[in-house]
Amino acid sequence: MDTTTSSPKLSSNNAALLAVALSLGAVICGAAAGAANADTTPPASETISISDLDLSTADGARAFLKRIDIAAQRACGGEPVRSPLLPREPGLFEKCVKHAVTTAVRTADEPMVASAHTEAMKLASR
Repeated sequence: MDTTTSSPKLSSNNAALLAVALSLGAVICGAAAGAANADTTPPASETISISDLDLSTADGARAFLKRIDIAAQRACGGEPVRSPLLPREPGLFEKCVKHAVTTAVRTADEPMVASAHTEAMKLASR
């Protein structure tokens, strides 16, 4: 592999991948503490592959954001069963996912991803 042709952006993308995986783990660990004893529950984390994405394009940013959302849902325990016995679970899950996605986007520090996230949040609030 010719290392002289690797772009600085690719290196920062690799750093973003690591940061996103770590931030999801940290966020989920904090969220899980309220639902279960943090001493017995290992922190959930997800690794997101971005090697096939160009985060400088809108399509690449949206694809990355979708991957972040899917990873956050898994790390937050998956969509809870809606039950009158556990009325707070869906709200806690949604809060966990929203917080994990927002933190991951902020940590990734990619302008197009941040823009796609802002647009998605606007559409969701309508």
